[in-house]
Amino acid sequence: MKIFVHFKPNEKYDNFEGARLRKTIKSALEVVGIPYTDTVMDNFDIAHLISYEDDGLIDELKEKGVPIVVSALYSEDDPSSSYIEYKNKDGNRIYTIKPKAIKFLNNVDLVLTPNEIAKQILISNGVTTRIKICPPSVNSVRFDFSRDDEKTIFYRYFGCESDKKIVVCLGHYNGELDGLSVILSAAKVCEDVNFYYIAATEGGMRYKKIVKGLPKNVFVSPIVPDDVYRSALLNADVFLLPGYKTPGVLSVCEAMAAKCQLIVRKHDILQDIAIDQKTAYVASYSETLAGIIKDYFEGKMQPTIEEAYNIASQNDIGVFGDNLIRFYQSVIR
Repeated sequence: MKIFVHFKPNEKYDNFEGARLRKTIKSALEVVGIPYTDTVMDNFDIAHLISYEDDGLIDELKEKGVPIVVSALYSEDDPSSSYIEYKNKDGNRIYTIKPKAIKFLNNVDLVLTPNEIAKQILISNGVTTRIKICPPSVNSVRFDFSRDDEKTIFYRYFGCESDKKIVVCLGHYNGELDGLSVILSAAKVCEDVNFYYIAATEGGMRYKKIVKGLPKNVFVSPIVPDDVYRSALLNADVFLLPGYKTPGVLSVCEAMAAKCQLIVRKHDILQDIAIDQKTAYVASYSETLAGIIKDYFEGKMQPTIEEAYNIASQNDIGVFGDNLIRFYQSVIR
C-alpha cells in the first residue's frame, strides 16, 4: 500500500497548520512502514488530502480509480485548510461549513475528523460521506525539552528578555485582531508577563496601525517559521486562545504536548480536549479569560499541564499511524 499525501497551500494566505498536519501524517506513515508520495504522477493506492481547495484533483484521482480520504476540521487556524465559515449576523456569531467545502467532502470516499463534535458539525451542515473519528496526534520529537538550542530560537527571533513569563496567543486578523481585548486586559494587570499574539491573516492583510498602540508587554506577529513557533511553545508558560473563530485542534494538541498551560475561550470543537479545570481553564467571556490569566500567574489556580500532557501523549505518532492504516484498508475494501 502506498499513499499520495497532498496539501498545497494558497500562497495568498498565511499557511502553517495544514503543512504541519501533512508532516504529521507523513511521519506517522514512516513510523508504521507505509510508503507515501508527493506527486500525483506516481503510482499509489490511496490519496490523502487536507484542503477542499484541492478539489481540482478529484476528477484525476477518480480516473485513476484511487479512493480519496480527507482530514477535515483539524487545522482551522490555517486559512488554506479551514472548512468553517465564520460570520456575524444580527449580533450573533454563526458557524457553517463553506458550501464549496461541503461539495468537496461529498465527492470523496472517507472523511476523518478529530472528534465526535467535529463529525456532528459536518453532518449537520449536509456532509453525507462516511465520517470516522481519528484523534489528532503530535510527533513528540518536535518538542524535545532537552534541546536548549531549540529553546533559544524564540528569544533570538523576537529579540526579547529571557527572564519574563510568556503567554503565546494564537488567533486571526481579518480587519481586527480576534480576541485582542482579552490580551490587553490581562497585560494591564500582568505587567511582568510578555504576551505574543501570532496571527494568521487572509489575503495579505496586515495590522501596522493596531501594533503602534499596544502596551510594551504585548507583541503581535504574523505567522512565524515552524522552528520559531515550536521554540515559542517550548518557552511559553501559557498557551492562550482568546478569539471567537474556531481554533485548530492540532495546535491545541501541540501546546498540550509542549507542556503549556491552556487558557482558552469556549469552543464546541474543543469540548473533549480542553476540559475546564482538568486539561485547561475554559471561559466564554473576555473578562473571565483575563481574570483567569491574572489569577494563574498569581498562583491562585493550580496548573492542569500534566493531565493535558498525559492525554496528548496517549495518541502518539505510532497509534496515529495504525489508525490511518485501518481507515485506508476500509476504503480499499
